[in-house]
Amino acid sequence: MASLRFYVATSLDGFIADEEGSIEWMGPYDARLYGYDKFYDNVGALIMGRRTFELIHATADVWPYRGKLVYVLSSRKLGTVPEGVIAASHGIRAAVKSAGEATRKDIWVVGGAVTMQSALDEGLVDLLEIFLVPILLGRGLTLLNDLRQRQSLLFDGIEAFPDGVVKLRYLVPKA
Repeated sequence: MASLRFYVATSLDGFIADEEGSIEWMGPYDARLYGYDKFYDNVGALIMGRRTFELIHATADVWPYRGKLVYVLSSRKLGTVPEGVIAASHGIRAAVKSAGEATRKDIWVVGGAVTMQSALDEGLVDLLEIFLVPILLGRGLTLLNDLRQRQSLLFDGIEAFPDGVVKLRYLVPKA
């Protein structure tokens, strides 16, 4: 059965991007060293917010999620999109349901904060993998905004890498 997963890097002070939405600060850190390829091979679909989609689509030379289904949460038409991108106008629960019907592999909630927060608030998330990157940004886009309720997590492991990156893994208990 597919899991709904967060797999995200954050600065030590809790930011997933700088004020402009850029993740260039992660440039010195090669995601392949932290198991990204294995993770990505187990992903069949991605869910992201419109702003995240637009930023990636506008700045990537090549669409990085080719061959995967990508559900973009948006109440407006998306315009020209890469192959495999699907507008999801009925909310995150409907997008997760559609993704789960389309693949037996895991579903990755890519972001941003509102999308991730919605997935948590709806009780849809199974696993969080958070990579703490040894940098302090001071300001930017936060990992999460305001959750509707506090959520306890079950610790499932930690891994430290020689360059100072630390991977924290948590399971989300179901009610």
